[in-house]
Amino acid sequence: MRAELGFYPFEDVRWAFDKLWSATISRAQWLPARLQWTGNPQELWLSDDLVLSQTCGWPLITRLTDKVRVVGTFRHTTPESAAHHYRSVILGRTDGTPFDFQESIAAVNSTESLSGWISLIAAIHGPQETWRGEVRMTGSHLESVRMLHRGEADIASIDSVTLAHLKRLFPELISSLFVICNGPMVPCLPLITHRSINDTQLDELRNALKEATRDASIAGATEALFISGFDELELDDYLPLRNLSLIY
Repeated sequence: MRAELGFYPFEDVRWAFDKLWSATISRAQWLPARLQWTGNPQELWLSDDLVLSQTCGWPLITRLTDKVRVVGTFRHTTPESAAHHYRSVILGRTDGTPFDFQESIAAVNSTESLSGWISLIAAIHGPQETWRGEVRMTGSHLESVRMLHRGEADIASIDSVTLAHLKRLFPELISSLFVICNGPMVPCLPLITHRSINDTQLDELRNALKEATRDASIAGATEALFISGFDELELDDYLPLRNLSLIY
């Protein structure tokens, strides 16, 4: 069995993920002893070794619906978060209104990204619309921000937790940009497990994550990760995301 929480792979907070995982496995000792860090979370999503991974809400509802079980999601402490929901932050190279960017150059981490692509279109053009300007693929939120900073794109949508880390790590990049608006309120990153995990194991995993995120002895770790708790969710909690786009 393998577990990976690799969507925020900033090396200076790996210690915090490790502490969170240690607190989790102390409550469910059948879980793998360590988190893995492959740099490619997608590799684990369809593996028979999957016991826990993070995915994005969009691939969950487009190609993983019948292949994994949803465990739930973390609550976050970023300003754009509310309970287990969040809004992406739309950043511009220059200031303006959403209307000003409707034919602009977008820096996009991936067209499978709920925060970086689907939310961007919904924020600038509206739900179930298409992007009317040029698109430049970047591969990551950090590279999207760098592209804006270099003047190679006009606008990008960044998930709130990544943005919180980037403000901490690269303040000079973020301070040069402008907040244009926010994306729609959507559920936070889903935690998933293999379809073969039975209900008893799923309940144990959920309870372990819930207790670990509220463990006062690792408060420094959860604070560093902008995590304030864990909520159980099901696939049905994510399916309404399909209303944001005609393509799924």
